[in-house]
Amino acid sequence: MSGVGKTDKGTNKAVRDPIGALVLRLTIVTVAVLLLAAVAASWLSLRGFDPLFQPELARKAQTVGGLLASQVNRGLEARIPLGKMPGLDALFAAEVGRHADIAYVAITDSSGRIVAASGKPLDGLSALDPGRLAGGDDGRLARGFIDNDQLLGDPASPTGRLHVGVDSAFLAKASTDLALDVLSVVIVSVLLIFEVLQLVVNLAMRRVLTLRLLADGAQEGDFRATQPLTAGADGDDGAVRKALDAVNARYAALAARVGELRRSLDPGDPRIGRAEAGLADLARRFRFRDPASTAAPPPPLNLVFLRLPVFLFCLSEELSRPFLPAYAKSFATEVPWLTPDLVVSLPITMFMLIWALSQPGGARFSERWGRSRSFLAGALLGSFGLAMTAFSTSLFDLMLWRCLTALGYGLVLITAQGIVIDHTTPRNRAGGMAMFIGALLAAGVCGPVSGGIIADQAGFRATFLLGAVLALGAGLSVSVLLLRGREASAGPARPPMGSAGPLFRNVRFSALMLLSAIPTKIASTAFLFCLIPLLLTADGASKSEVGRVQMMYFVAFILVSPLAASLSDRWQARRGFITLGGIGTLASCLPILATQSLWGPPLAIALFGLSQALVGAPQLTLVSQIAREGGLSETSAIGWYRLIERLGGALGPVAAMAVAVVTSYREAMLGIGLLCGVSALLFWILFRTGRPPAPAARPQEA
Repeated sequence: MSGVGKTDKGTNKAVRDPIGALVLRLTIVTVAVLLLAAVAASWLSLRGFDPLFQPELARKAQTVGGLLASQVNRGLEARIPLGKMPGLDALFAAEVGRHADIAYVAITDSSGRIVAASGKPLDGLSALDPGRLAGGDDGRLARGFIDNDQLLGDPASPTGRLHVGVDSAFLAKASTDLALDVLSVVIVSVLLIFEVLQLVVNLAMRRVLTLRLLADGAQEGDFRATQPLTAGADGDDGAVRKALDAVNARYAALAARVGELRRSLDPGDPRIGRAEAGLADLARRFRFRDPASTAAPPPPLNLVFLRLPVFLFCLSEELSRPFLPAYAKSFATEVPWLTPDLVVSLPITMFMLIWALSQPGGARFSERWGRSRSFLAGALLGSFGLAMTAFSTSLFDLMLWRCLTALGYGLVLITAQGIVIDHTTPRNRAGGMAMFIGALLAAGVCGPVSGGIIADQAGFRATFLLGAVLALGAGLSVSVLLLRGREASAGPARPPMGSAGPLFRNVRFSALMLLSAIPTKIASTAFLFCLIPLLLTADGASKSEVGRVQMMYFVAFILVSPLAASLSDRWQARRGFITLGGIGTLASCLPILATQSLWGPPLAIALFGLSQALVGAPQLTLVSQIAREGGLSETSAIGWYRLIERLGGALGPVAAMAVAVVTSYREAMLGIGLLCGVSALLFWILFRTGRPPAPAARPQEA
């Protein structure tokens, strides 16, 4: 017989969670069906793609060529020589820019001299051999391009020819883009299915899971919760409820007897001290309901129900990541005293700054006002900010609404962390935080590629409005799924971050902040939020292509981060992992600098995600270790670390754009990479690790 809490004979190894196993099996089956359907549909589409569109592409080139030829022929009829006809270069440039599938337009005279031309394949080309002009369509003017030509002037004695060139690999590239879009959509679908299946399975098995949570809480020594009456009062449900009520009743009776003893005996009687000491020791070891409280005991909270709201809310923000720099750049003409690149950095910097500064106040607000209402308030702020961002008419509007969105974003995330802390113990808190962080990473994978595809098809405004709907749905889902009528009693108030003086007088903490935390976060926001989107857009990439490249960061991070965290703990080599991550950030710039190929940016951003994954967990563990060895509060140290790290993130866009103004996007990436690489080497030289007696538990906080 298998069940929750069952162990193998002679060991303490727990059997795999049956709920997780069921979700995994359902996900595998659903994903397999989805993959088969997607592969079949893609194969059928791609199979008919070339035969269907190849003639259409040639027909379009002929049509465009015919329209241009008619305009040139009118000039020839007016006796304007072909070589002196004005405006041809501008006309051709406009036509090439209007059609993605047309690579060049050119006019050659009867001797093979190029009179006017536009398009990169013909750059530097001024004349061709007449025999080559009489050859086949494929590669007539440029290798790899199909040339569709039309005679100009009298067909019996033509003055010249008009050429419209189409890349012979255009359809292959379009097929590749389509296949990549399909693959991206499949990945997004897998993650969405996983999130929804987790919710559906946990809702369907709520009664069983509630019993398990009660058992887990009792095993931890927490007897405060109870089985809700609506879940059933017969059988196991009723037995569990009666058992918990009996334990709390006995504690209340014991507390009452101690009170009676206090009233009936003299104040100096030693029996009073022994009784009160025993009661206090019992209260320290276990958690009981307050005997003086008349409020109904809270039922246990399944934190799986927090994952979907957090995922939806983070997804609402991640949707805009591929095109937000280009959207901000569209307002650059309003601020002529700033370069367009610096204008791009302002909304992103303000978002990161407000997010960082909102964390301490947001934590206190959610504790005093209640988790449910705070989450809903943050979701409403984020939803309203995203909706208004869609209708921004000026740079000031954009910055204002981005700041409001950042305030809601910070409040939601800190409240979600508070919910996890309220409903976990130190023993299972890492698992609760891992579930929360998993939702953030899943949104990071789904958001950029989905937002890029939607922006390409429906535009920026529709994508922002969709994000607003998702943020609103996240707030409502928390009220419906998680905390409806159940404002759990908050745990002990979050301690203040405390004075920063003792921390920053510690040379190791200062070195960790200045040489690792800040450069790492500068690179993260500079690369992901600014340089990669702007660089790819400048190279002609679509929004969906930008989203696919950004997705590679999160995929690499998810795959590498658990392994890096485990190995850094096992080998006690956290300084080495942090140094390797900084040098890896510098190395991640090489694919973009070394090649203009399509594989350069995805490889670079995947290497960057791998490098960031090497750094995250070791940084946080070293902060805790430094605090313990210095006799400082770990919570205070982690709070200051997170604040400084996020302030470094706010510097990233400004630093990147300031360098890009005087150089280029690629050189700005190299500059940020050099900052991380040099800082990592200095960190290796200056930071001296202690030798803790045992590996510390790795704290989990987003």
